[in-house]
Amino acid sequence: MNGEPPITALPTETFVYDYPGAHDAVTYELENRIADPDALIEAFMDRLLPMNGRVVAEVGAGGGYHAVRYAQRAAHVFAVEPAPRMLIQLHRRIAAEPEAIGSRISVLAAGAEAIPLPDASVDLFHSRFAYFFGPESDRVRSCEPGIAEALRIVRPGGRIVVVDSDLREGDFAGYLREFGYAANEPGLADRLDAFWASHGFTGTTVMSEWRAPSRKALGRVLAMEFGEREAEAILTRVDGSRFRYGFRLYHRER
Repeated sequence: MNGEPPITALPTETFVYDYPGAHDAVTYELENRIADPDALIEAFMDRLLPMNGRVVAEVGAGGGYHAVRYAQRAAHVFAVEPAPRMLIQLHRRIAAEPEAIGSRISVLAAGAEAIPLPDASVDLFHSRFAYFFGPESDRVRSCEPGIAEALRIVRPGGRIVVVDSDLREGDFAGYLREFGYAANEPGLADRLDAFWASHGFTGTTVMSEWRAPSRKALGRVLAMEFGEREAEAILTRVDGSRFRYGFRLYHRER
């Protein structure tokens, strides 16, 4: 998610993050549970376009945490994921769900640059910490091919919502600037906003939090994202097992 692990190229030219959560499903699940526990991002998306009865593309679906949540209300969810280890988690999660939920989820083993769906076939395109990190840099490839695909598969009047970390607001923004990928990139927040604005997106900050069941649990997730030493340093700045987290949502109507 936020540690920006290396990108590897597959023969199909799909780029896949070897995200630590792919190797540690337990900690990855814990992170999903403690991040935005009051579902404020989901509430914001509902204000843009209510999810009930809609067709959703969850791009970079990972282990399926959000795909399953959305399938409880959406008419259908296409869970798009290219990483083999994540696909294993995704299939296992769907298989464990009741038929009423699992039958509304289709898994597509594909990357954001080439989604095997027809034109104008979904109402809501959602991606959270997956692929859509802005213009090309030393860290990532440009996400412009994925933006083009999003515009292709979303129906007129539908919405595209890309979720990233806010680099200005919240405690976590400070951790990213000190210990994470923003440490050596001053002005990155402004450049990201300018990139998305150039593609017709509005940037909105949703202030939420990480709320863990214990400091030990919080430290475990921080260590997966930043490393053991960095997690220890961050915990010295945290009272209890929660801190403010600003999510930066880039969104536009099709």
